[in-house]
Amino acid sequence: MSSVEDEPKDVMVLSAIAKGYNTEEKIAKATGLSAFDVAMIVERLILHGLIVKKEKKGFLGKRKVELTMTEKGTRELQERRFELEQRWQRMVMLAEQGKKQEFEREALSMRSWIPIMLFMGIMDMMMWMTMLNMMNLAAQDYMPEQVPDAGAGSGGGDMGGDAGEGGGWDWGDFGDVNI
Repeated sequence: MSSVEDEPKDVMVLSAIAKGYNTEEKIAKATGLSAFDVAMIVERLILHGLIVKKEKKGFLGKRKVELTMTEKGTRELQERRFELEQRWQRMVMLAEQGKKQEFEREALSMRSWIPIMLFMGIMDMMMWMTMLNMMNLAAQDYMPEQVPDAGAGSGGGDMGGDAGEGGGWDWGDFGDVNI
């Protein structure tokens, strides 16, 4: 399935569905993608047989559309996860060995995959920033546009604007941390 292979956002939506975000609205909020992007990706994933839409009656008879992964979608996500884990381990190894040029090439080639690797829990932001720092590389050169500066935000789990507008990024729940 070459479509998903080259589409980080497609993999992010598949991962969100696997995590239980089963509506387009929930996926947009969880991933920080725009509602438009999510709708387009959902249609593409349906066309490729990776997910299906199921209509259900919701509260007070209101129609509700839920998304679920097919077996093909589950296999696809597992394959992408394995590949991304291998690439992450390669970057860690290169950083540990101090191979700056090889690390730079690998990091730049993976730039668009950073958000999905963070979302899937494959890589850790602190480790990533530490690796870049060890290599004396500027973080902004290796971060895709949709991931804001690690220092930006308001100190909570939401590191950006309204997720419905696609400008924000949810870094997860840091618990009851008061700064």
